[in-house]
Amino acid sequence: MSRVLYNAVNQITQKYNAISHKGIDLVKEKNKVANVMAHSEGEVVACATGQVPNTNTTGTKTYGNYVKLKHNNGMYTLYAHLKNVNVKKGDRVKQGDILGEMGNTGKAYGVHLHFEVRTNKDVRINPTPYIDADLPNNEEKNNVIYQVYDSIKEKWLPNVVNNTDYAGNLGNAISGLAINLTKGSVEYRVHEINNKWLPIVKDREDYAGNLGKNIDGIQMKSDSCTLLYRAHLKKGKWLSWVDKFDDTNAGYAGILGKEIDAIEIKIK
Repeated sequence: MSRVLYNAVNQITQKYNAISHKGIDLVKEKNKVANVMAHSEGEVVACATGQVPNTNTTGTKTYGNYVKLKHNNGMYTLYAHLKNVNVKKGDRVKQGDILGEMGNTGKAYGVHLHFEVRTNKDVRINPTPYIDADLPNNEEKNNVIYQVYDSIKEKWLPNVVNNTDYAGNLGNAISGLAINLTKGSVEYRVHEINNKWLPIVKDREDYAGNLGKNIDGIQMKSDSCTLLYRAHLKKGKWLSWVDKFDDTNAGYAGILGKEIDAIEIKIK
């Protein structure tokens, strides 16, 4: 059963995407409306009421009526587009307490719940594994989470967690990269093929690349850990692991002038 929708089985209507949709949209099975529950015990640290449906809103008002909870392990959850809100800032709630009713306030195109999970640094992560399970423990080891943009399929590929897989479709060049750490920050940039290094970006505040313009080099660094990374050449092979970020040949992954179709990252 769902941890966030009362007496319901989750039906996901829009999946998580680290670039364009940093949460998931849920309804009760068969598109039914449901009350919204606190995922876990915690404190209401922010909420909004009095909002109406308005698809032209920007900023925080896109959430409409919402509740944000801080949990005992430092993680946050956020519940948006509520029809009404039953709690106020400073309230303590228990797991399963009713926060409000699913609605379509703010920038919504129908009745649903927009649900987010955030780290103790308020960084949004994929909430899908936690809609019917406990939140992750902030004391767990650091992880790097990343995804690439497939230029042939013209879409972002699924997120990959270090040491589990690589990001990319071998044979399809990539033109975008997005990275974040569960602990700490990462800075990174890409080299546009036959052109130049593009600006450095930080975490998921943005992505590196110009979508549709393929890349041939990648650089990344973090103050909180040492990242190992490597690139796979289109119609080629995996190159050596890199752990630096500088202007030498050992300071980036890739070979300038040769398209990259996959990358792999892990924490040293």
